[in-house]
Amino acid sequence: MSADLKALYDLQTVDLELAKAQKARAALDGGTAKKRQVEAVRQQADAANELLHEATAEMQDKDLNLKSVETKQKAFKDKLYGGTVTSPKELESMEKEIEMLGRQKDKLEERILELLDIIEERKSAIASAQATLKQQEDELAAIMEKRRRDEASLLARIKELSAQREKALPAVEPALLKRYEALRPRARGVVVSKVEADSCSTCHVQITSGRLREIRSSAEKETCENCGRMLYLEVK
Repeated sequence: MSADLKALYDLQTVDLELAKAQKARAALDGGTAKKRQVEAVRQQADAANELLHEATAEMQDKDLNLKSVETKQKAFKDKLYGGTVTSPKELESMEKEIEMLGRQKDKLEERILELLDIIEERKSAIASAQATLKQQEDELAAIMEKRRRDEASLLARIKELSAQREKALPAVEPALLKRYEALRPRARGVVVSKVEADSCSTCHVQITSGRLREIRSSAEKETCENCGRMLYLEVK
């Protein structure tokens, strides 16, 4: 009996390590949260670029408008002071046009000054967003590299344990193996509990001396009266 349970206990030890390695692999950080952060920062950088583009486009438009206004204003002034126009009414109309163009010029120059400040602010915002994006991308790359290394290590461990399992299987009595496989899911992988310090090593319930004698002498596979697991008492 002890030899059968020893073989099963050894198999269970391998299975528990195998399950642990598989669980660790499934829990590896794939960078999902960091990828969301990177995407959020990238969107911020894109939005900052778009705002800069809008401000730059408006600046170019205002510059063109200013040049057009200045050209028109100069043309009216040249005509006004060139002596070719003598009609008082026409002269008055030209003066009003020059004044209107002057007001347009002032507004355009004011807006251009505002846009210069806006463009500098938006360039600064882009630089900050790009620096943050670079940092987040570097952190993501580090996470993915760590995952690659950890997964490679775990896959090697899983392969090693799988080979150990195949090697351990033939030593387990078939009927006992069948019972073990059936009980594994609800026993959370621990079907055989080793007796340590006169206690069930799984539920830690103390085993009486009389019960220990039964476990030693019985040909049957004794179970823990508390948790129901098969008890394995190592023969020394």
